[in-house]
Amino acid sequence: MGKDRGRGRGGRRNFQSKPYNKNNWRDQKKEYAKHINGKPHSFTRNKQPQPKCTLRENQVGITEFTNPDLAGFTGVLKSRFSDFHVNEINTDGHVLQLNDLNVPKQEIQPVDAAQLEEWRKKLETIIDDGVWQQIADLSTAKYDAKIDQNVDVEVTSLDKEQRTQIHQLIKQLYNGKLISKTLDQQPQQSQGEQQQQVSSEGEVSEVKKLIRISKPKPGRSDNRWNFPAEYVNFLVHKMNVDTSEVAATIASRLNLRPSQVNYCGTKDKRAKTTQSFCIKRRTPEAIAQAARIMRNVYIGNFSFKPQTLKLGDLQGNRFRIALRHITQQQEQIELALQSLKERGFINYYGLQRFGNSASVPTYEIGIALLKRDYKLACELILKPRDNDVEFMRVIREAWWQNRDSAAAAAKFYNNKYIEKKLLDGLASFGESDYSAALRRIPRNMLLLYPHAYQSLIFNRIASRRIKQFGLQLIPGDLIYVEGEDNNIEQLAVTEEAATDAEETAEDEMEVDADSLMAEQESIYKRKVRPLTAEDIASDKYNLSDVVLPLPGYDITYPSNECGAWYEELLAEDGLSSEQLRHKEKTYALGGAYRKLLIKTDDLKWSFRRYSTPEDTLIASDWEQLKNIEVTPEPVESESKYRALLLEFTLPAAAYATMFLRELFKQDTSTAAQMLLEQEELLK
Repeated sequence: MGKDRGRGRGGRRNFQSKPYNKNNWRDQKKEYAKHINGKPHSFTRNKQPQPKCTLRENQVGITEFTNPDLAGFTGVLKSRFSDFHVNEINTDGHVLQLNDLNVPKQEIQPVDAAQLEEWRKKLETIIDDGVWQQIADLSTAKYDAKIDQNVDVEVTSLDKEQRTQIHQLIKQLYNGKLISKTLDQQPQQSQGEQQQQVSSEGEVSEVKKLIRISKPKPGRSDNRWNFPAEYVNFLVHKMNVDTSEVAATIASRLNLRPSQVNYCGTKDKRAKTTQSFCIKRRTPEAIAQAARIMRNVYIGNFSFKPQTLKLGDLQGNRFRIALRHITQQQEQIELALQSLKERGFINYYGLQRFGNSASVPTYEIGIALLKRDYKLACELILKPRDNDVEFMRVIREAWWQNRDSAAAAAKFYNNKYIEKKLLDGLASFGESDYSAALRRIPRNMLLLYPHAYQSLIFNRIASRRIKQFGLQLIPGDLIYVEGEDNNIEQLAVTEEAATDAEETAEDEMEVDADSLMAEQESIYKRKVRPLTAEDIASDKYNLSDVVLPLPGYDITYPSNECGAWYEELLAEDGLSSEQLRHKEKTYALGGAYRKLLIKTDDLKWSFRRYSTPEDTLIASDWEQLKNIEVTPEPVESESKYRALLLEFTLPAAAYATMFLRELFKQDTSTAAQMLLEQEELLK
């Protein structure tokens, strides 16, 4: 109890959350007994551990603090993934929590018998007793695929309401034994006549309508949509799983594209998170069945909405975090917490934005794409790196040496990896058609690279702004125009939202892409205005009101020296704002805005003791639902360790790791945290 050892569905043992070790990557073990092209294939482990080169904060522009003079303290973040909990906050301000596992079923709503009889009498001129007898005989007949088992009723003279009454009668009287649908029947025409018959007066002959009543195949029934709205919303509670992996798996099981499984934003992989998903016209039962194959993923809280979820449709996220191995005095820690609550933290993009490799950070691939160097972009994606898991290392090295994309692609056991998709593209289009091969990667994944470059520029500008001017306002700083600051995330994810809108439009109808682009241009310039000296003197504004742009071709830059820094940094990489107006719209960056500083008014904290590194300190949604208690707090004489429990809310697109960095006054990268935990355990 309380140590993540409970069994999941069907008696499966849940994944054990242990102190983080990348070498224990959960998919790695699958590679050693896989069969490729009918032959066993295995990989050889390295005899000596390879030195890892992971990104550090200063490599992506994260260097400053809001209160650098106040000492930080030591605490281990994500010692176990159960130490990090994230619950999405919807646009209504409600914290989403998985607490209802009921799966709504498509049920036939009963109609009063007297009402049915009334409908039957009204329709007796269309369906007489003889036709009703044919329908009754069809309902009791055995299904035979070799013959047509239909009864057709002409309903041209009926309106939609009357046709609906016939469908209801069939549904109510035969309860799934028969199905019905309305069809348009073209008039019979002889060869050589036009598609539509025209009378001598020039009127088009009316297309006949009929209702076809049929015997369904065994296991099938009326597949009409009988739920309150078209879009099915549901909560996903996941543990140590990527949001995109959940979406891709559900999509695959429902024969959908991943872009047809919508969510508001990605959540941390190495955590326990709850967020909303949305799918159009797929039954809750089918969705639940699709999710059932995934380990450590639970769904529930089904609801029905008339509109789909879109990226950024949330107010923020609620975090509950346990920091282990706390050794400093409580008074010192509370001083740091109070300072953070009053001053806030710099709204940097966290390390998650830039991948996990210092040798090939994602922003370098973004630069290559923006400069139209598609060969370099492909090579960087496939380049061997020292922190690869074993099976990926072998595949990258094989491609790097032989440049045989088909052979390298064949070594993957599934299609979820970007590298696999790119290799398939190179194998299909030719080893030198890099631009076409890149299009095999889903657009939302491909955009991660240029967006990482935008994030790097933002981080570097933010650090320079704080270092040079501190927390003081200066004329020319940008703030939102009054009324526009209603959703920080809305503008912080402009590029992702535009991509999502374009994909939806492409799926549902043809649109004039140039008109769409023209409509979007200049909207974001009008979202902000510069601060004047009078604004600053009024004391109406502070630094938490200031926004910094993400670079783009259609954005307003600060009208002070900070504005010139953007072109300086872009020029260092051989780019300019105008060059971000890419010929390929997939890579074009219009720009966006992001708050420079974030304040957390609802920060709460508490301290507790624990006995072993495996103790569970925070109850997840699933544990609360199943009444699984956390590990009881031991008495002081029996406890070895102390933890700090934090609870706070951040707006969408803000990183909790950057919040914690302000407390620690030290690097929060995975490598630094692993080293810190090892040192604490040795003590």
